[in-house]
Amino acid sequence: MLKEILDNEIEIEYEDRSSEYIASAYNALGAIDLLDMGLMDDEERQTIKTIQFQSIAIISESINNIYHEIFDITPDDDGDLVM
Repeated sequence: MLKEILDNEIEIEYEDRSSEYIASAYNALGAIDLLDMGLMDDEERQTIKTIQFQSIAIISESINNIYHEIFDITPDDDGDLVM
C-alpha cells in the first residue's frame, strides 16, 4: 500500500496500481502498432513480439486483479461463490 501526503492535510492511499499498469502496457502496444515489421530483421521482430506478449500479459493480470478487487470470488459457507 502506497501512501501519499499532500499539503500536510490530505492523505491518499493507493492500494492497487493496476490501472497504471494497464495504461502503460496499452501505451507500449500503441507505440509499436505502426511499426512495419517487414522492414525489421529477425531480432527486431522478436523484440516487438516480446513487447506485445508482455503487454498483453500485464493487461490480463491487471484486469484480473481489478476483477478480484471488485468481486469477492471466495466461496461462502455453502460452497457457492459470492459475487
